[in-house]
Parts: sequence; structure tokens; C-alpha cells
Amino acid sequence: MQYIFIEMLQVMLGTREKLSRVPSSAEWETIYGEAERQAVAGIMLAGLERLPINQCPPQNILLQWIGICQQIESQNVLTTKTCHIICKQLEHDGFHACVLKGQSNYRYYPLEMKNRRSCGDIDVWVVPNNSCKHPVRTIIEYVQVNYDMNGLCWLHTSHVEKNGVPVEIHLRPSFMSEPFKNRRFQKYYGNLEACREYAELDGEVIPVMKVDEDVIYQMNHIYRHLIDEGVGLRQIIDYFFLLTTWNKKHTRSKEETMKIVAHLGMKKFAGALMYVLREVCGMKDEMLLCPASFFDGIFLMNEIMLSGNFGHSDPRMAEINAHGYLSSRAKQACRRFKRNMRFLTSYPGEVISEPIVRVEHFVWKKLKLFRF
Repeated sequence: MQYIFIEMLQVMLGTREKLSRVPSSAEWETIYGEAERQAVAGIMLAGLERLPINQCPPQNILLQWIGICQQIESQNVLTTKTCHIICKQLEHDGFHACVLKGQSNYRYYPLEMKNRRSCGDIDVWVVPNNSCKHPVRTIIEYVQVNYDMNGLCWLHTSHVEKNGVPVEIHLRPSFMSEPFKNRRFQKYYGNLEACREYAELDGEVIPVMKVDEDVIYQMNHIYRHLIDEGVGLRQIIDYFFLLTTWNKKHTRSKEETMKIVAHLGMKKFAGALMYVLREVCGMKDEMLLCPASFFDGIFLMNEIMLSGNFGHSDPRMAEINAHGYLSSRAKQACRRFKRNMRFLTSYPGEVISEPIVRVEHFVWKKLKLFRF
């Protein structure tokens, strides 16, 4: 059954013309369910529109698909409008801003899919315009004063806008668990102004990451989700369209890009990601950043198909959170470490460093070490 879903995915991406056979009604139900589980139901409707008439799903399933797509489109309009408001406000209040992943990915998608991508929260990387002694503390205090902050971690603050759209103000774009690699990562993305450009989103420009930087940053984003909670096909499709755009607009060669990827400690993961892009999405070898890695790629592909979007349908993640957030943090940590042991042979440094970094971030928050 999995192969017919992947074929449908490739039709949607334009790397396949049609399905190898006509699915049954039961199979269409399964395809729709998997599309929802992977948070790609909206954009997959574009694939249905490309199918020959004799391969289209039954009308009841098609109507259900159209209904969920309309909901996604409405949410996108609201999220995009909120994104514009927040960016303007941050710039007005003396901050440089850069929209990360999420809404910034719409510039990579074909027109018929832009508003059909399932959207989540808004992620904005923020740095004060003027130099100050403790920029992280400045950002946190600004969010506390101007928004109803309901979450804080080493990476970002969290709040929900009055219209219900969740927002994360990033103190840093991302991180690596291994100390030396994280130091390199923070240094590489140490200058927001050098990393960003402006792109149009529904008639207005927003600050986004340059394509040459984004192709590295979003690789890290997928890598982090794989290690931390699970990654789904929505992030892989984002990367497919990002890499497609990069192949047309890059100013840095593949060799130069992969040198940076290796320097940041993601070379092995890059090979796995390229395998998934080739085998699942149908991307041609000449468009890949590096040669695909068969064994690492199979492992990553199995994780993606098991986890679903952000690991929400992964039974292993359900076990970690089974007894509630406050019941036993130590037991949760042990279960998470046990889950991550399956990554030990592929990414040993991340697995060994993750529990230590989790403690460091906990101490940072509890002791309010916001000058770091």
C-alpha cells in the first residue's frame, strides 16, 4: 500500500505522470488517511487534479479532500496576514527579523500549492537593531512586555496571537547537540543581516533566509526533528521545493555547500536526506546536493513513514509522554534516551550529547541565565 501512496506523492510533485494502476475505494481511503497523518493532504489535491479521469478517487473521498483543503487555505490566509503584522511590528520596535521555515517556504511552492500547504506556527528569528550587552535578555523582556508569553526555552519564546495563531520568537535559529558542532553552527548563523533577504508573500514582502543559507538551515531543521521528536513528509516536501529552487538560484556550488554541511556535522544525514528525496519524491540525481546514502536513507525513510508529521503518530513518542508532563520528568528523560538509542550508530554524537544539552537548557531557564 505504501508504494501507491508514494506514487501519488510523485504525481503531486510532478516527477510522475500517473499512477501505475487504479486504486480501489479502500486504498483511496488509506491514501487520504496517510496524507492527513503526514500533513500533506492539502498540497496532494494538486496531484489529484493532474490524474487521468479514470484514476481519480470516488466522489465522496474527493469532496472530503476538497473540504479539508478549503480549511487549510483559510488558515493560511490568517497565518500569512499575522506573519506580515508581526514582522512589521518587530521592525518598528527596533528589531531585525527573519521568518524561518513555515510561511517562508511558500516562495518555493508552485502557485497551485502555495495556500494548500498545511501551516503550523510562525517562526521568526529576531535580533535587536542596536548593539546591546545582552541581546537574548532584551528579546525575552520585549516579548514578556508586548505579548502573552506562554513558553520559553533556550531556542525561542512562545505565545499565541489573539486570532489563535501560535508564534515562536527565535533567540537563535537552531542548534546542534554536540558542543563543538553547536559552536560552529552558532558562529555560522551569527549574523542575521548577512543571512536574510526579502521575498513576496501574498502581495507583501517579508524578511526570509537567503536560499543558499536556507538549504543548510532547513537540513538542520529536519535533522533536529528526527532526533528530538520525529519528522514527517511535510518537511521533506518543503525541502524538495527548496532544493529545486536552489538549483535554479544558487550562488554557491554544491561542493562549497557540502563543505559547510560537513563542517556543521551533517554530512552523513545529508546523504540520507538525498536518498529520501530521490526514492520518495522522485528527484533526479543531478539535482541532489551529494550522492544518496542507501543504508542511512532507508533508515530515515522508515522513520518518516512511521512517525508521521512531527512524530505525532509515532507510538514511541506516545510512550514518552504517556504519564503526563509533570508526573515524572526523570522517567520521561529515560524513555526519550531509550528512544534515541536507535540513532546511536548513525549519529552517535547527537545521541550521547542530547541528555547533557537538555540539562544545560533546563538550568539556563531555571536560573534565568539570559545573558547567554
